[in-house]
Amino acid sequence: MKITNAAIGARIRQIREERGYTREKLAEYADISAEFLWEVETGRKGLKAQNLGKLAEALSISADYLLFGKSSFKENENVHSMIAALPEEIQQQIGKMITVFIDTVRISTKNNLESNFTDDEQGDWLFSRFCFMIIEGRSEIQNIFQKTHYLK
Repeated sequence: MKITNAAIGARIRQIREERGYTREKLAEYADISAEFLWEVETGRKGLKAQNLGKLAEALSISADYLLFGKSSFKENENVHSMIAALPEEIQQQIGKMITVFIDTVRISTKNNLESNFTDDEQGDWLFSRFCFMIIEGRSEIQNIFQKTHYLK
């Protein structure tokens, strides 16, 4: 596989536009100049590892995706992209919700979740239980939040 400046630049531009960032805003986030970013996006200049890392972090994407156009975590990229486009406060709340969901799964599994479910049915059941507990404001969710130090 041949890695070219043009291909890397095109991926950076595509992701920048998907995130709704202007070139100036991404340059600010990555601590590089907007002019340099333009040169990278057009393939006129390449990136040193440091700047590749800065851009990957600013775009919330893996450096291997910027380099190769694929990631070892491809199945998570779409979700990650959606979350990364949200304001920081909302991202933090989503992170807490994911943690609580994972803890709900662990606790439910520990409490002898019926083993005659298929994996898909088990996942659906756990997700439904989690959503129901949120809607109902169930104390189990509050307990999990308290156990994981998310509620003060």
